[in-house]
Amino acid sequence: MSGPQERAMRAAVLKALLDEVKKVYDLARAEADSGMVGLNGSFGVKAIEVRLPGHDAPVAQVTLSDPKPGFIVDEAGFLAWCKQEHPSEVQVTVPAPVESVRPAWRKALLARMKVEQDGTVVDGETGRVLDFVEVAEPPPPSTRLTFKPGGREEVARAYRDGRLALPDLLALPASPQE
Repeated sequence: MSGPQERAMRAAVLKALLDEVKKVYDLARAEADSGMVGLNGSFGVKAIEVRLPGHDAPVAQVTLSDPKPGFIVDEAGFLAWCKQEHPSEVQVTVPAPVESVRPAWRKALLARMKVEQDGTVVDGETGRVLDFVEVAEPPPPSTRLTFKPGGREEVARAYRDGRLALPDLLALPASPQE
């Protein structure tokens, strides 16, 4: 069993390496994301399966999101509209009386909103114009990396078997004084 000094040294080394690996991971993910966006723009590719050397089955998948436009809600206008059209959906909280729209009603209304061809936002159930809501630009596409069942274990096995060259994959930057 190692002593307190050895355990503390191990923790410090692993933390320093974890911080460096995080930087390299963030850069690799940004490169993978931009490559995936490029493939999608050029060829319509939405997903890529990740394979390791010496293993035929995919261990993970990178999937491109299809971002949807969001909505910007003018909260004061929303409250005023609800007070007029659906007063039972307005709640008052105390001690300082604060009026707000019931969260369940807000969620239900936002879930059924629709955007007309001209960009007008309407209640999908009634067709009434919701002038307190405007359409927000969709966020840029992003990717999601998900491991297949047993994928993480296969990565660990590939590392132990020497099929992955971690120094090359990590390519930790040289220190400034080198």
